[in-house]
Amino acid sequence: MSKALCCYAFESLLNKLDSNTNKIPLSKYYSYFKEDPEKTPSSAPLFITWNKNDSLRGCIGTFSKLSIESGVSRFSLTSALQDPRFPPIRLSEIESLEVSVTLLDNFVAIEDQNDWKIGLNGLKISFEVEGGHYSGTFLPSVAEEEGWDKLTTLYYLLKKADYPVSKSSVSKFYEKGLDEGWLKLIKYDGLKSKLSYQEFDHIRSQI
Repeated sequence: MSKALCCYAFESLLNKLDSNTNKIPLSKYYSYFKEDPEKTPSSAPLFITWNKNDSLRGCIGTFSKLSIESGVSRFSLTSALQDPRFPPIRLSEIESLEVSVTLLDNFVAIEDQNDWKIGLNGLKISFEVEGGHYSGTFLPSVAEEEGWDKLTTLYYLLKKADYPVSKSSVSKFYEKGLDEGWLKLIKYDGLKSKLSYQEFDHIRSQI
């Protein structure tokens, strides 16, 4: 995938947190890496993930198609500053960060809860039970990075959707929901690239 997009995510955050910086355009990073922007989709659903010392520090994205340049810039800030699970990232933390940019594609509704591959497919769930609406997603890399099997992934997907269920009843819950049609489970692909601040800082100094 594109290292230039990762640099641009860092560039957008740095420019927001440090008013003394001038924002380097994405085109400069494309040129540095000799990446052809024509080979990157002009628009796509995307997620930006920030990690600090190998721990999640923020992750927000959208399933709507956005312009890649404006989408990366926008959600690099949203995920860094507005993830309700974490306090906003501060400038003093930036040197400890790693960013991942994931572009999403090939959304397919599945009727079998096991019709997906760990490390390849992300999952998105949505359903309504007793008047409550529940939804959640895991990017393609999550299950593999966490060392989860499929059942464990499906269990934590329900927990992420904030729906209480015991692990022993997970399979039957999905089977019932998919069979009766009130549960939607979608698999999707993701193109992911990641970059540390140290790599970004070195590249930025060369431009």
